Amino acid sequence: MKAVKLFPVVEALKLGKRFAVIAHISPDGDTIGSCLALANFLMDHGKAVELYCHDAPPENLAFLQGIKNFIRPSGNDGSQAHSACYDAVVCLDCSDQDRLGDAAYLLKQTSCTINIDHHASNTMYADINFVEPKASSTAELVFDLIREMDGDYYSLPVYEAIYTGIATDTGGFGFSNTTPAAHRIAAQAIEYGLDVDRLTRALFRNTTLARVRLLAKALSSLEMHCDGKVAFLTVSKNMLEEVGLDENNADGIVNYGIDIVGVECAALFKEVEKDRIKVSLRTKAAVDASALAAKFGGGGHARAAGCSISASIEKAKEHILAELKCMLE
Repeated sequence: MKAVKLFPVVEALKLGKRFAVIAHISPDGDTIGSCLALANFLMDHGKAVELYCHDAPPENLAFLQGIKNFIRPSGNDGSQAHSACYDAVVCLDCSDQDRLGDAAYLLKQTSCTINIDHHASNTMYADINFVEPKASSTAELVFDLIREMDGDYYSLPVYEAIYTGIATDTGGFGFSNTTPAAHRIAAQAIEYGLDVDRLTRALFRNTTLARVRLLAKALSSLEMHCDGKVAFLTVSKNMLEEVGLDENNADGIVNYGIDIVGVECAALFKEVEKDRIKVSLRTKAAVDASALAAKFGGGGHARAAGCSISASIEKAKEHILAELKCMLE
């Protein structure tokens, strides 16, 4: 069945010669790993590929081959595009067009748009949509795509990119979205020579003193609500300025809240700018994180989601808490 769904994507990529591949805003390991895996695969097969992302990739992914090739578009006029047009524009791990940021204009640079994603909230905005919410990650889907296009293909840099996408989106194969396929792909990558220790340290055990100091500030902001079922953490602009980091360095802090015994929902409130708050959500069985995020125009998965709220940090907390009280009744 999956091969049937993949057929239009395979045909478009086989017929085309020049492609744009786009990662989502505030990129994580899945979108970057998926983009690099697909781009390296296509280039190994004689295709021309240009990579785009609204924001710079995370520093801990610097080991991935081709990561310096991402173009950061400065606006929607196409002035930063290297090519006037593409045979196809491929969006990876982007649930809707807003997630493309300034790279959204690229959808007009082609007659064929392709959307590969694993978010249930995906809006099916492309000409070809390959969306599988049951997949652990978009990287898992890219692996399936590569296998469908060339079953004999092997490349350690591509396996490293795919492993990065799967490992980061499953929390090191520990989240509920971890699939049997995720483990099988990881096993193949290790058999091929992937250094698990090196990648694990780069992805999960490699931090800076500044980030440790930010973590300390965030943990000191901990608030408990709903009889210990809800944990709130805060990262304000002042905190970030004091340690010399930006809000992208707050990724993962929300997990300290959800790991507390008895907590059903943890939320991290990141102040991007005055009256603009990004909310990262992690939940257990009692709360659907995606449904909660959707109430504020966001989305994601049942256990991990996010949204943006135009309000102060305190008002954003009030809005989220009000919805959580209803969901936990």
